[in-house]
Amino acid sequence: MKTFLFLLVRQLFVLCTLAFVSIPTLRAQDVIDNYERFREAYADKKYDQCVLLGEPLAKRTDHPGIQYTLAECYCQTGQPAKSLDLLDVLVERGLSYAIEDNAGFSKLQGDKRFAGYIRAFAKNRVVLDRSVLSFMIKDSLFIPEGIASDSVHHAFFVGSLAEHKVIRCADGGSCIDFVAGERSGFWMVLGMKVSPDHKSLWICSASEQDPTNGHSGIFRFDLSSGELIEKFVMDNKEGDHLFNDIVITRDGNIYFTDSKAGKVWQKKFDNDVLAEYAADFIYPNGIALDEVNKVLFVADFTGLYMIDITTGKRSPLNHQGRTYLNGIDGLYYYKGSLIAIQDSGNHDDRVVRFYYDVKKGTITKARTLQSVRNDFVIPTTGAIVNGHFYYIANSQLRSLQPDGTITNPERLVNPVIFKVKLE
Repeated sequence: MKTFLFLLVRQLFVLCTLAFVSIPTLRAQDVIDNYERFREAYADKKYDQCVLLGEPLAKRTDHPGIQYTLAECYCQTGQPAKSLDLLDVLVERGLSYAIEDNAGFSKLQGDKRFAGYIRAFAKNRVVLDRSVLSFMIKDSLFIPEGIASDSVHHAFFVGSLAEHKVIRCADGGSCIDFVAGERSGFWMVLGMKVSPDHKSLWICSASEQDPTNGHSGIFRFDLSSGELIEKFVMDNKEGDHLFNDIVITRDGNIYFTDSKAGKVWQKKFDNDVLAEYAADFIYPNGIALDEVNKVLFVADFTGLYMIDITTGKRSPLNHQGRTYLNGIDGLYYYKGSLIAIQDSGNHDDRVVRFYYDVKKGTITKARTLQSVRNDFVIPTTGAIVNGHFYYIANSQLRSLQPDGTITNPERLVNPVIFKVKLE
């Protein structure tokens, strides 16, 4: 989920082509704090401070949005070579920035190398539009974030951040209320999954409002009746939590990301304990599980990680300079690959398929399934059904404020669910 904090931090690969030296390693909270300061420095045109904060951030996160802004700041502080080196990295990774229209690079106009990058970025700017409308939610104030599929009963479940409820929809578009937070005790609805036996719906939920001091929980509902079966809740009194996305193994074990705590939690099917499973992530978000239930994939602010479920060993997936792995919200396993909804930090959301080699820990190919559309307004999550990927195309979640109010509600449109063929 791209929560309010995530909108500030839209993800350990070192930039081998750049000579960053004597830069200390940043802790997770340092990254989040420094990113906010970095963006403020850039907005205030304090370019020297932008460089000072941006260099360790670029090294720690390998985030293209940070690299692009840092390239501007290098240009504005009279360091054209460093600016061009960063643009080279971004071109090679398939980014498509319109640098010719960016006044931040005005000092590079006329440079032959810069002119070459203008052409290279334009070549990367390929429009792919393979999605079609599946259904529409006729409620412009719904602000959806999570979606799950029940393929057995041919239904979708969509959760609302603003209205604290889950609706049940047919592929054709008819939707009815399924469960409500007012009755069941949940708050904003984030990630959700239907259990492998198609008897339950699990949702992640969170509240960031006082006076409750904030809570997060996972909630399990009967898929037929909508009755609450069980819930597991944490408050924020001893540390911030935001339960974000969830997966379920075939034997009923639950794994879910806790973005604010930087952790993955586990709840085994045979007990009622939430146990810390993995820690030291920077805002973990999407989570996926391979088909044999041996590997977890976790997306955070710095990229993509694999976790061996049996041993708990964690290792990063290396993109080998082919692509970028930051900015992933929804993440799903499909036939030896990962389907992701992704944004580089430049409002260029895409649906992408990553092929990987688990033994080498590398991304072998990245294939864009859908590039940015004019009607995208922060796509978030999706679900795979019968060889198609269904996804929320316009969550509009920037309109939802931390206090629960919606800014400019008259400008919002009905949320739509698109689908794109995976084969």
